[in-house]
Amino acid sequence: MTAKIDKAVWLCLERAVKRFNKSSDRQTLLCPRCVNPKSASEKAAASEWAIAYRLAFYLEFELRSIRLVSDDGPLVVDCEYNRHGGKIKTHRVERRLKNIVEKARNKKWGKPDEDGFYVFSIAPDIVVHQRGTNAKNLLVVEIKKRSNPESEAYDDLKLKLFTESKYDEGYGYKFGAWVVAEDVDEMANRRLNIIKQYKDGKGGLLVVGVSHRT
Repeated sequence: MTAKIDKAVWLCLERAVKRFNKSSDRQTLLCPRCVNPKSASEKAAASEWAIAYRLAFYLEFELRSIRLVSDDGPLVVDCEYNRHGGKIKTHRVERRLKNIVEKARNKKWGKPDEDGFYVFSIAPDIVVHQRGTNAKNLLVVEIKKRSNPESEAYDDLKLKLFTESKYDEGYGYKFGAWVVAEDVDEMANRRLNIIKQYKDGKGGLLVVGVSHRT
């Protein structure tokens, strides 16, 4: 039953992406960022937060349609959820990985913790989970606009850590998804694409155009 639910959650994400790509959100939210705009319309680049919220809206609709999410049920869809029990959600990385985080956040770290790890706070773009426990961490999604200069390695690292259970902070999400908002192409080609699926701390490339692209 658990494997069936896991698969259903992933399929709901794919359907949510398809719905986003068929909606007016594709035209209004996936406008490219323009450094030197020549008209007001060229300034209309939406933030990744806005894109994430709309995708989360469609994802929750799909989950409700198969009754995995309800008003009084334990599973919820959250955006920017930064809590872990009564604490802030964090990741711990070894010294060899800290440069990825420093580059993405443009901030140098001080000393590591007593175990030699570097700790940083995180708030995933979208999660499907039960609040207050790691028992039902089903899906975590990170969204990146193609025009965003931030290193892809940062999202890759976060999703690997979210889906592994090596450390207490690993959270053990069943699946992770790296979603890219294609905002630099011509309007006809602007869309969301699920580029990678993460499981057990590993990420695998998905073939764009198979099941999640319209």
